[in-house]
Amino acid sequence: MSVLVIEAESLSSSVVKIVSPTSVTYDRRVLLLNVTFSYGGLLYDLTYNLDGVVEGSIPMGEYRPPNNEFHVVNTAYAWVTLPDLSDGSHSVTVTLVARVYWSGGGKPGSPFQPTSPDNSEYSASWQDTVRFRVCADETYEPQPQPVVDSTPPEIANLSVQNQTYPTPDVALNFTLNENASCITYSLDGGENVTIEGNTTLHGIPVGLHNLTVYAWDSTGNVGTSEMVSFTLAVPEQEPDAFPIVPVAAVSVAVAAVVAAAAVVYLKKRRASGVGGVKNP
Repeated sequence: MSVLVIEAESLSSSVVKIVSPTSVTYDRRVLLLNVTFSYGGLLYDLTYNLDGVVEGSIPMGEYRPPNNEFHVVNTAYAWVTLPDLSDGSHSVTVTLVARVYWSGGGKPGSPFQPTSPDNSEYSASWQDTVRFRVCADETYEPQPQPVVDSTPPEIANLSVQNQTYPTPDVALNFTLNENASCITYSLDGGENVTIEGNTTLHGIPVGLHNLTVYAWDSTGNVGTSEMVSFTLAVPEQEPDAFPIVPVAAVSVAVAAVVAAAAVVYLKKRRASGVGGVKNP
């Protein structure tokens, strides 16, 4: 199978683009829906519908340049085989939804809008539609449509709770109701960090934080955990009831006092003529 990947524009001005099918007449009933868009590291949902009937998610991939340069925005591609098509006119529409969480600083600009009032989640959507025809020589036999998995994974039993932690290392444990093809977490609305499963967050600075876990299944559905806020605070050291002085330091101090006393005593003896020494 060959996949056509085209150059994408910057994320701020790009929209999802259907590469195939195009607005022509096809002599076959099975077609490949090929899509591309600009990938900027956000959370994406990509779905399609055929002739006004929602079919489901489209698995996505990211194209990275062969020279291994780092690009903030890369080209993403996606494809899925359309169901058997009858003769006549058809239309396919692809919808791309991008989501981002705002946790402070400048709010996401247009076209991103909050998903609900006073919500920290912002989203933006784009669509592309192609109309085409099918005129095949072979007899059309309607096939039963496969059941499309459109249910995202459920993330439960999150170990991080809304409480104060005394150490910068916090255990992150959770459970999933199905196998996940990718698991990530975002701390304080930052870039997603990929993990294999349960892990430990290291080096968390003192202060208030929020955490969200994401999980993708094999069909591209994305599950999102509830956002948990927690605080990291280093416990204050209690002062000692009595100052502890090292034994060696005490011994040196005592020896110094004894030596000083001996010198004073000898001077007094000499001054009084004690010990056979007379004053001139």
